[in-house]
Amino acid sequence: MLEFMARRINVQLSRLLEVNPNAFMFVDEPGLQFLFSALSGYGDLKAKGDMDDFFAMIDRPRGIHLCGNPEWDFLLGLDLDVLSMDLYTNREVFAAYGASIRRFLDRGGVIVWGIVPTGVEAFESEDIPSLTAQLEGVWEILGKKGVDRDFLLSRSMLSPATCCLVNPDREKTVERAFGVVAEMSRRLREKYRLA
Repeated sequence: MLEFMARRINVQLSRLLEVNPNAFMFVDEPGLQFLFSALSGYGDLKAKGDMDDFFAMIDRPRGIHLCGNPEWDFLLGLDLDVLSMDLYTNREVFAAYGASIRRFLDRGGVIVWGIVPTGVEAFESEDIPSLTAQLEGVWEILGKKGVDRDFLLSRSMLSPATCCLVNPDREKTVERAFGVVAEMSRRLREKYRLA
């Protein structure tokens, strides 16, 4: 099963790379947070081995996206190129893993900061300044833990926090979230003088 999934991912990545040489694939793994629960019966050594074996079959660049709150040390230690995550919901927890984040970035990893909520109520309660303040707050905490901000920014992308396809307005809020991501990116690039 894992080999079949890896082959499918590689075919999709190959097709994307024909269209855009900067394309990458990530596996959407919403259940990863439950992997280490006492109820799963799936030990961390077995899980890491299985995940390493799976990702070794996937062409680079490879990554993972998740909306949950997994065991971050474990995840950041996998042989991944891209980590896409729901920072909006998990920012306090994620910011506590400065050492693991630094090692991930030092290995060449890229973090996709999912900061713009896509649920209707959460989206309506935020604006670009509030979301920027939340994101920069995490960056500030990581800076105090030894993660160089300029290096972090050079290894960062922005995205919506989740896909949230269960909204009553269907895809409208998600589409608006992508607009906010683009504008936040523009403002942050200007503020931090990024290319």
